[in-house]
Amino acid sequence: MSNLIRMDIHRMFKARSFKVCLVIALLMGFCGTPLLKLFAFLLRFLPDSAGISSMLPQSTTVASILQNPFPGINAMLIMFSVCYFYYADIEHGYIKNIAGQVSRRGYTMISRYIAVILHNLIFIAAGIIGNLIGNVLFIKVTMGENLPQVLGALGLRFLLLQGVCAILLLVTCALKSKTFGMVLAVVFGTGAMTLIYMSIDTAFHMAFKKTIEIENYMPDQLMDATAPPVVPGLPVAIITIVLFLILSVRIFDRREVR
Repeated sequence: MSNLIRMDIHRMFKARSFKVCLVIALLMGFCGTPLLKLFAFLLRFLPDSAGISSMLPQSTTVASILQNPFPGINAMLIMFSVCYFYYADIEHGYIKNIAGQVSRRGYTMISRYIAVILHNLIFIAAGIIGNLIGNVLFIKVTMGENLPQVLGALGLRFLLLQGVCAILLLVTCALKSKTFGMVLAVVFGTGAMTLIYMSIDTAFHMAFKKTIEIENYMPDQLMDATAPPVVPGLPVAIITIVLFLILSVRIFDRREVR
């Protein structure tokens, strides 16, 4: 199992999609404040723009940067890269050789999911570092308050992200649908699932005259919150990871590897 994990980590680092998405994630984190400054400078030449400069932040805190670990479209980039990595060996046929060397094919699901833990840590770090550098170069940055609480919220958002990646594992690998996995990555990453959850809430309310607010218990929605609540955030993250990882292992065990 350890050899399988090392192989997946090596495969992940060698993937072109990983390198390209990581560079874009770093740039997306870096460019936020510089672009805001550039737009403010250009708008100064327009009439009635005197108050624009006063609307720009003159300082920020490390705590506020940590509260936004997915600057720009980084959440979608992470999920895109994850889907590419999940499906690469299946798409190119390498899975036949890999699955034949382990006692259960489902172990390959666990291995690539463990590699994705490192993958997501790297992407989140890249987004935060890029964001920090971009802010330090153009505005004043201070440490801020409540840093332990912010770090706790960051850890919870990471677990919720792993829950979303467990869902993508089931769709992309166990069900062998890269296209649907990529579409789902875009939907999750852009927050478009909110519309679906609202539709379910509305239909349930019309049918039973009760409100369920399903979006408050979905890992993608909790992950997007600035400070996700420990309850239900932590139970949702753990249940989603365990449930979808088990389903992925069991389904892939029963599928024919081609």
